[in-house]
Amino acid sequence: MIALPRRSVFQQGRSVTSELAYGPVLMKLLCTRLFCPGRSVTSRSLRSAGKKAVPGSSSADGDPGVYNCGAQETILGTLAKDLCLMRNAMNSGFTVNAAPSAESEAAPPQAKWPYLELGIVAAIFFYLHLFRFPFLPIWHWGDQSVFLEHAERMLHGAVLYRDLFQLNLPGTEYLYYLLFLCFGVRLWIAPLIVFVALTASTLLVYSLSRAVLRGSAALLPVAAFLVICQRSTMDGTHHLYSTLLVFAAVSLVVRARNYLWLCCAGTLLGLATLFTSSRGVFVAAGVCLFFIWKFRDWGKALLAVCALLIPLVAVISAALTYLATSVAPRALFESLVVFPVHYFSAGRFNTRAMFFAELNSALPLRPHSVLLVGLWFAIKAAVPLLFIAFIARRLLFKPIELRGSPSNQALVLYFFAGSFELLAQASSLSQARLNCAAAFAYILGAAMLHDSGKRRLIGTALAVTCLIGLAEVTAAVIHPVQKLDSPRGSVVFLHGERYEMVAWLFRNAHPGDRLFGDPDLNFALGLANPAEVQWVENDAFTRPEQVRKLLIALNRYPTRFFIWDDVMDRSGPGDNLQPLRVYLKEHYHLAQHFSGGAEILVDNDLFPR
Repeated sequence: MIALPRRSVFQQGRSVTSELAYGPVLMKLLCTRLFCPGRSVTSRSLRSAGKKAVPGSSSADGDPGVYNCGAQETILGTLAKDLCLMRNAMNSGFTVNAAPSAESEAAPPQAKWPYLELGIVAAIFFYLHLFRFPFLPIWHWGDQSVFLEHAERMLHGAVLYRDLFQLNLPGTEYLYYLLFLCFGVRLWIAPLIVFVALTASTLLVYSLSRAVLRGSAALLPVAAFLVICQRSTMDGTHHLYSTLLVFAAVSLVVRARNYLWLCCAGTLLGLATLFTSSRGVFVAAGVCLFFIWKFRDWGKALLAVCALLIPLVAVISAALTYLATSVAPRALFESLVVFPVHYFSAGRFNTRAMFFAELNSALPLRPHSVLLVGLWFAIKAAVPLLFIAFIARRLLFKPIELRGSPSNQALVLYFFAGSFELLAQASSLSQARLNCAAAFAYILGAAMLHDSGKRRLIGTALAVTCLIGLAEVTAAVIHPVQKLDSPRGSVVFLHGERYEMVAWLFRNAHPGDRLFGDPDLNFALGLANPAEVQWVENDAFTRPEQVRKLLIALNRYPTRFFIWDDVMDRSGPGDNLQPLRVYLKEHYHLAQHFSGGAEILVDNDLFPR
C-alpha cells in the first residue's frame, strides 16, 4: 500500500501539488488501480503520462519512485488512500517522500539506543564533575552567582532594573526565582539545574549531528563538545540556558514538517533571547538567510521567515511589556540598550583581548601551559577556521550538491546559525560565549572529514577525545575537596584559596551582616548586598552614578565586609573609583589578605582593629 511520510522542510523539491495534480497523472494512476491492482506505480510509468513522480523516493526493491500497492487491498480502499494523501500534501504545502526502504523502517527503533547510551555517559560525566557521592554539590565559582543573588533578592521584594543592575534580559533570574519559590534558597539548586542543562545540550548536539552523519562521525562532534567545551564551562549563567534553547530550535528547523514546527522554533529562539539578549536574534537572522538561500523563491522564503520571526517577536514583546509595567521605561532602556552599547566593551573581561586569554595565561610556561594552549586551539582557533573551511570547500564550490541533498542543506543551516552566533559574540570571544558556535563548527568539521574519506582519522580523533574525557573524569574524582556545612546546605570547594576565604567569613560573620564585592560569597553565606551593583571595576564599565549610589548605600546600610583586590588600587582607562577609594581608606581596614590578591576589608566600627 502507499505509505508516504511527509517530508521535512529540507526535502522540499517540487510539491505534490505540482507533481500529481494534473489530469494525465491522475488518469494513469486511476487506470493502474482499476485494471492492475497488484502492480506497482513507478515514476517511469507516471513519466510516460507527461509528468515525473516525486523525486528522491525509493522502495524496498530499490527502484526509484516505486509506490508499492498491496494486492490484498481493495481498489476503492487504495484509491481513497491515494486521494487522501494527495489532499493532505496539497493542503500542507510541504512535499512528501515515498515509502522508506526496509532498512530505513528498521532504523528508528535502533536509533533510540545511542541516545540512551549517550545520555547515561553524559550524565555520569557531569555528575562526577558537579557532585560528590551521593548528592553533595561541588561549588563552581563563576558568573552564576550574579543571577542566583539577584533571584534571592527578588524573593525579598527587589525589582530587577530598578533595585538591581542587569544588562541582559531577565530569563536567568526568573528561572532561579521560580526554583527558589519551589525549593527554597539552597546551594544544590544551581549544580542540579546545570547538570540537567548540560546533559540535555549533549543529547541535542547529538541529534543535530545525526541529522547529517552516522556512526563514529556523528559521535565525534558530541564527544569534542562535551570534553572540550562543556567540561571547562560548568557555570549556570545565561549562556548555558540560551545555548540549550538554540540547539532545540535548530533541531526543530532541521526536522520541520510544516510551518507549525517553525513557529515552535521561533518561540524557542525568543526564549533564548530572554536569557542572552543577542544570541536568539542573531541565530534567527542566520536561519532566515538560510531560508532565502534554500527556497530561491521569495514567496516560500517569506512564509518560512514569518513563521519563524512572528513567535520570536511576540515572546520578546510580551517580556518587554511586562517589564515596562514594573520598571520605568527609561531605566529599562538604559539598562538593556544604552549600557551594553556604550560601556559593556569597557570591562576588562569584555574586550577583544579575551580571544587570547588562554595564551596569555600560559605565560610564563608551566607544565599545565600545554593544556591552556591546546584549549585555545581547540575552541578559539578551530571554530572560526572550520566555518571558513566550510565556505571554501562546500558553499562556494559545490552549491548544486548542497541544494540537492537534505543532509547538505542541514549543514548549510548549521553554518548560517553557527556563524551568526559567532558574530553575536565577536566583541568578546571568551570560551563560554563560543560554546554554542563550537557545536555547529564541530559538526561541519566532522562532515568535511567524512566526505574526504578520512574515516580512520575520525575514529582516531574520537578515541583520543574519549581518552581525554576519561582522564578528566579521573582527575575530577581524585581532586581533593574541602567541605563546608553552611546554613544553606553542605557544599564542597575545589579551590583552596576560595575555601579559605569562605571559611574565614563563615567564622567571623554573624546573621544579618552585609558584604559587598563578591556575589559568590553573598549567595554561599547568605550575606546581604547593600547596593544595586555586585562589584566594581577600575575602568569605564563601572559608571560614576553607580559609584555614587554605592557610597549612599554604604552610608545608609552599615556593611561589615568589603571584598577588594590589590589591582583595584591602580587606575585603569576611564576609572571612576577614586571617591570609593577615599571612602574605604577612611572607614575600612584590612582584615585578611590572600595569595591571589583578594582582600577582605572590614568596617572600623563593626569590626574593631
